[in-house]
Amino acid sequence: MPTLFRPHGRAMPPALDEINHRIRLLMEEPANERRAKEYTRLLVLWAKAAAVNGSDWGKAA
Repeated sequence: MPTLFRPHGRAMPPALDEINHRIRLLMEEPANERRAKEYTRLLVLWAKAAAVNGSDWGKAA
């Protein structure tokens, strides 16, 4: 999967883009305990993916 480019010339690695996509889909679901747990899990994945990548995108999470 290619790196996607964002505003201001910054690129988001594919792993972070996929996690972001999943979070957006999740937020369209009704609020409940399952959604809250999945959101937390996705934020942990986001932080790990950003740390491995060394990008500053992790600061947004």
